[in-house]
Amino acid sequence: MRIAVVGAGTAGLASALLLARDGHDVTIVERVVDPRPVGAGILVQPIGQRILDELGLAEALARCSTPVRHLNGRTQAGRTVLRFGYADAGGTAAGLGVHRGDLFGLMWAAALSAGIEVMTGWPVDDVRHDPDGWRLIGPDGDEAGPWDLVIGADGSRSRLRHRLRLATHDTGYPYGAIWAVVPDPGGLAGDVLWQRYGDTRIALGILPTGTGQASIFWAEPSRSMEATVAAGPAAWLDRARPYVGHLGSLVEQVAETGILGVRYRDVVVPRPFVVRDGHAIVLVGDAAHAMSPQLGMGASLALADAWSLASSLRRHPADLADALVEHVALRRNHVRWYTWLSRIMTPVFQSDLVPMGWARDLVFSPAARVPWVRRQFATILRGEQTSPFTSWAPTRPGGALAGPGGATGSAGSKARTGRRRC
Repeated sequence: MRIAVVGAGTAGLASALLLARDGHDVTIVERVVDPRPVGAGILVQPIGQRILDELGLAEALARCSTPVRHLNGRTQAGRTVLRFGYADAGGTAAGLGVHRGDLFGLMWAAALSAGIEVMTGWPVDDVRHDPDGWRLIGPDGDEAGPWDLVIGADGSRSRLRHRLRLATHDTGYPYGAIWAVVPDPGGLAGDVLWQRYGDTRIALGILPTGTGQASIFWAEPSRSMEATVAAGPAAWLDRARPYVGHLGSLVEQVAETGILGVRYRDVVVPRPFVVRDGHAIVLVGDAAHAMSPQLGMGASLALADAWSLASSLRRHPADLADALVEHVALRRNHVRWYTWLSRIMTPVFQSDLVPMGWARDLVFSPAARVPWVRRQFATILRGEQTSPFTSWAPTRPGGALAGPGGATGSAGSKARTGRRRC
């Protein structure tokens, strides 16, 4: 098929790589003139690692990442709120802390090496369907196409989603984050995602990121985001210092690196595709299901979307509509589960509902000492669940992405070798 992938983020690049490998004529359409590595640290969960292994990128990812094996969340006074490790779920899997820009660089280089056509500096404002396929329309009326399939991977503020009116819910979260990436050559952050809480309005997170770096995240109301960034890092540090604990030397470096802000959206698209006369548009990644990053699942869900789409197209080469119906059915429970969990967890850690914080500390603190509870938290974080009792079909024992014994894939085992130079 002739396929256009709109957006060169994680979902778009993974889709392009998988579909080009299957022999489709793929073009990446990206609004940025010169795409470059940007952003902060992200967690690639075991499910995402397996899909990157399918793309042949697992070893390169391991060289640019730090295994994250534990989560430790405490109040300012030192009371434990969350404490568990991936090992609590059994197996040897771990998350991988990687700079978003490094992951982009690996996938972008792979796309160029695969000979995938790239159209940069091409923002998509609208689409139009003709008898020969879908055409993309730029802000100045320029057109490109036609294509049999357009994959909308243009992020949480997707223009394609807006133009096609596919969302039933699309709203901004009241809280976003202040973030920075700082040097950590000594590995002070270790293999732990550190979090420190005040009430529900205050949360500081520190994530080991790649090799010799750490990412700093601070919950910030969206209404005050611009003012906080404008006030600069010195003013922000005055607010953050009471929560830094033994990682103070890392956080203090924000004075040199500066701070940036990011906002999040909550998006629900029950049927993320349109089919007309045998041609289709389908949304993937944040364009299809943007959510709070509270669970660290954004990149991994995007990779799962790309894998599912390619797999369904492979099984239904003669009927695009059947392929997309199967793809959406395969993704539905997985996405719904993590969307629901995200909505439950986010107000407990990032909201103006202060009494929720009191209840959180009272309930979570004793629960953190119970092995069964820690196991449930760790299982959720691996990114494979579709309910408390079921997992995504491709990751079950015998499934297409199941590793030895259905526990962990080859990417997970490679990541255990530790930190390497990128």
